[in-house]
Amino acid sequence: MTSLRIAFSLLAALCVSHARAEGPTSPRPVPPVCVILIGGIDSDPTPEQIAGKAPRGQGQSGMYQLAGDLAREGLSTEYFNWNGSRAGRIQDKPPLSAGIAQFIRDRHEKQPTEQIAIIANSWGGHTAWEVCEALAEPEIPIAVAVFLDPSSLGRAKTARPPQLPHCIQTARNYYTRNVFGWREWPNEERLVNVDLGDAQHGFLVKDGPRYDAAFDTKAHIAAEWDPRIHREITQQVLTVLKSETGPSVLRTAALPEAGAAESRMK
Repeated sequence: MTSLRIAFSLLAALCVSHARAEGPTSPRPVPPVCVILIGGIDSDPTPEQIAGKAPRGQGQSGMYQLAGDLAREGLSTEYFNWNGSRAGRIQDKPPLSAGIAQFIRDRHEKQPTEQIAIIANSWGGHTAWEVCEALAEPEIPIAVAVFLDPSSLGRAKTARPPQLPHCIQTARNYYTRNVFGWREWPNEERLVNVDLGDAQHGFLVKDGPRYDAAFDTKAHIAAEWDPRIHREITQQVLTVLKSETGPSVLRTAALPEAGAAESRMK
């Protein structure tokens, strides 16, 4: 019995010594992240927005407001207009989607471990698609792509691009039922469709934007500013970019519950 006790004590001491030598297990560091936001047509931020003096819900660009919200969550953000120009410079000679793609390539070359996300609205959605197509060779992964009522009207022969670019690891498509938008993108495993016109998703509420209408430009504009949609997008992007499990999280995350009718109409 004494021999067994001595042997057990020695074994326990060795285990403790080994644990101390290894030290506590540290969590895997989360790579740095950058969110690229692309606004829609006529959504160039106002001087007040750029100066940080515009009240919430006021200005020309809901995407620029969302960029500020994400920055306050600790994410690096970069804003572009749909034509590739920077905030307040939409009248400059535009670099178009090629300029945004080059910006991402240059950033990736300097910080290859950084995760890239793209959030785009209206015509900015089509621009984002072009950007991701341009990043295919050599491929630069886009961890998350979020399309907010995207539209290709007047910029392509089809209502929606033929396929989701291969560099996008996971995506979310928030859409109204407007005929000039992409609407649902079927048969794409990497993408979650969120029908803003379906009340069960919590965005279609009494006296709120008519996200279920077949033609309502006010609803299209309201989606760009809707604080409920902004909160949902922020939550989803943070979940993916700050999670060790990666982009698969976005595909399985629950949809929001119904909330109060908050929107900005213009």
